[in-house]
Parts: sequence; structure tokens; C-alpha cells
Amino acid sequence: MKPKHLVSFVGAVIAAAALAAPAAAHHSFAAVFDGSKTVTLDGTVKEFRFVNPHALATIDVADDKGVVQQWTVEFDGRLNLTNFGWTDATIRPGERVKISGNPERTGAPRIFFSKIVRADGTELVRGGDRLNAIEEDRRLRAAQRAAASPAK
Repeated sequence: MKPKHLVSFVGAVIAAAALAAPAAAHHSFAAVFDGSKTVTLDGTVKEFRFVNPHALATIDVADDKGVVQQWTVEFDGRLNLTNFGWTDATIRPGERVKISGNPERTGAPRIFFSKIVRADGTELVRGGDRLNAIEEDRRLRAAQRAAASPAK
């Protein structure tokens, strides 16, 4: 290979590797979490990070003997959570919560969020009312299209 082509080839390989790294950091839900199982944690929020690609919380959970284990809770990304009305103050460190979600397949102390019940009984549910509104809008548009299409 000529030196000129070698430099171009090496540059292309470096560029491809740099662009592939962020893509590899993001993962498929099904590859990491078991959607057929739900775990509920009763603990105290240590940290909530309102970031992309997924918001994260660290929860201290004590077992029956009082031994505390840290769990990581993964949420939708900041943009989606913002669309659901969340802010960086939606979940606060020190807050006592019950969090339900799908466990990591490896058995690591990590879940993907589906619901939080606060000490006062209020609930935060994944997607909340916005997902219900989106689904209702889809059903309405489908019904309108069906009504407008000629009968066969």
C-alpha cells in the first residue's frame, strides 16, 4: 500500500472507531434487562442524575439483617423524562421510596424503572399520563382513518 493510501486508511479506521464508541455505549433493553420479571426495592435515594442517554439513580436498600446494598436504577433519557414533566428535582437524595422495575439479566443490583411510590403514597409511573394520551391519540386517528376509508 502506498504511504498516501496508508495514511488515508489509518485515518478512516480511527474515525470509524471514534464514531462507533458512542453507539456501543447505548444498549438494547432486552439484552440487559429481563422484561418478564419485576423487582421492587424499598430504600433511600442516594443520588439522582438527570442525564442522557439514561437518567440514573443510586438507591441504598437494606436487607432483613440491615446490610445495605447499593442499587442502580436506570430511567428513560432526560429528554423523554422532561416531556413527562420531570426535572432534576423530581427525585431527591435522602427521599424514601419504593421503586419497581425490571432486573438486570446478570443478577447485578440494577433495574430499569417502571414505578416509584413515595413515602406519602404518590406515584411516578414510567411514561405517566403522556403515554396514555399518545396511545389514545393513535387509537383516535386509526378510527378516523378507518371511518374515512371506503368500504370494501
